[in-house]
Amino acid sequence: MAVRYFTVNEANQLVPILRQMLQRLKALQAEARSKYEEMRDIREVGYRKDGNLIMLADYQRAKRDFDAIVAEANQLLGEINQMGCRVTDVEMGLVDFPAKISGVQVYLCWQMQEPEVAYYHGLNEGYAGRRPLNHVKPS
Repeated sequence: MAVRYFTVNEANQLVPILRQMLQRLKALQAEARSKYEEMRDIREVGYRKDGNLIMLADYQRAKRDFDAIVAEANQLLGEINQMGCRVTDVEMGLVDFPAKISGVQVYLCWQMQEPEVAYYHGLNEGYAGRRPLNHVKPS
């Protein structure tokens, strides 16, 4: 699949929907963590002599819930990837958009609490290498 390069305006048009999707991803991440801890707690209760969990039905329910949560999160991540951008950190709400500045490939970088895309970084720099866009024009 060919890389889609975004202008700042194109990236900013996606910000409202991405914000909603990231909020849902963050909620799903918290739910998955909770279900994982529940499954761990159920396993800690112990096993019967036949090797089955004492609380097998509860574990199976929690596991089904966990799997459904993970499936929904993966679906959302897939939808974001299909837009041409990528989530780099769900917890921080970070999304990168491939772009070119003066012919050089970079990522426009947006964080969920920011009103618009206002930063970029090199392909290998990540969040720590973010620089403001206010003095450059992506090509």
